[in-house]
Amino acid sequence: MTDHVPECKRRTPSSALFLIGSLCSIMLLSFVLSACGGPSDGKIHLTLWYWNRSIDDKLIAQVSQQFPNIVLEADKITGFDSKVRTAMAGHSGVPDIMGINSNIATYYPDEDQFIDLNTVGAKDIQSQYLPWKWALGTSPTGRQIAIPMDTGPTALFYRADIFQQAGLPTDPEAVSSLFTSWDSYLQASAKISAATNGKSFLFDDVYTIYEMQLLASKEHYFAPGGQYIGGSAHIKQIWDDSVKAVQTQGALGKDGAFSTDWNQAADSGRIASFVSAVWMKQILSDAAPDTKGKWRIARAPGGDGNYGGSFLAVTKYTQYPKEAFEVIKWLQNPQNQVTASNDIQLFPSALSALDNPSLGQPEDFFGGQNTTPIFAAAAKNVPLFYTDPHDGTVDTEISTQLALVEFSNKDSNQAWNDAQAAIQRDLLR
Repeated sequence: MTDHVPECKRRTPSSALFLIGSLCSIMLLSFVLSACGGPSDGKIHLTLWYWNRSIDDKLIAQVSQQFPNIVLEADKITGFDSKVRTAMAGHSGVPDIMGINSNIATYYPDEDQFIDLNTVGAKDIQSQYLPWKWALGTSPTGRQIAIPMDTGPTALFYRADIFQQAGLPTDPEAVSSLFTSWDSYLQASAKISAATNGKSFLFDDVYTIYEMQLLASKEHYFAPGGQYIGGSAHIKQIWDDSVKAVQTQGALGKDGAFSTDWNQAADSGRIASFVSAVWMKQILSDAAPDTKGKWRIARAPGGDGNYGGSFLAVTKYTQYPKEAFEVIKWLQNPQNQVTASNDIQLFPSALSALDNPSLGQPEDFFGGQNTTPIFAAAAKNVPLFYTDPHDGTVDTEISTQLALVEFSNKDSNQAWNDAQAAIQRDLLR
């Protein structure tokens, strides 16, 4: 008589145990591969982090067509810098490819977290790009941590109708020829003030004057070795020229950029002109729709500078550095930069793209002027300059003291000395 054994306790033949064990091993392996993100389609999967309008989405969608063996998983990140910094600090979850904004110098201390693109072919494409822009993607030790995306060449935005009312030239070439320096430009404030009964001002804000001069200079706050030179006679001259605008009647509307007051001032005619980057065209047209057709653009007084612009980098966390580089190289090749410029107004860094005839068209907001040649010429004329991770620290103290000069009548020399003392304290922390 056979003893009754509950089903759950019946002994399993050894051959069945072997089969079950094999199946469990396969299932475990599949689970591990899935958990680690291992692709099952035989293709190379690359992750990309970028922010809204930093890369043309249409081009991102074409990567799989250009590289059939690559799947690009692109994430549009909100709070971009914060998320990137968190991931890099934890050495976890960092994408294969990532955008870097104009604050690229703040990533120099973490250069070891990026592939040196010179090791995967970057030198072969270097000559295609603006030299100063390429240099910004090069760390102080010579590692190419990123390649150029867009640029932000600066120019003079001005109201042609107000200039005409003040007896000033209105043609962009004539304006460029007249305002060859900040001093000659500042002299126009009296005419504008008189012609408008003090209702219009030549410029918007003192810090903008300071910043635009600095951005057009080959000498910024630090030498390439990291030595602070922001107290030099050259920087002090930029400060003095800016302060002169505060002391000139009718020169400043005292409307800080990117504010509601600035928007209203631009729309009402309180601001007759200002200097900013090419991307400000869209901001201006949104802020001052009632002024459509009245604005023109000329070369910036005192020299051409750059304000903004981004980069693409490959991180050390990728398993496919060569393939990742091929993707970013394609995304930012000259023809695709032309496409991105026409699609979402990203101004090129590739030399041949700047000369592409399809890049510029007459613009209704600027009275039918094709402004692209102005910005293209400016982009080619930006001097080589060194930027440092601590530039922002210096800028904060400078802008704070300039605001006290502008709004509180603080003595400019005292403000300069206070700024330098604060900077020295900050740099020692």
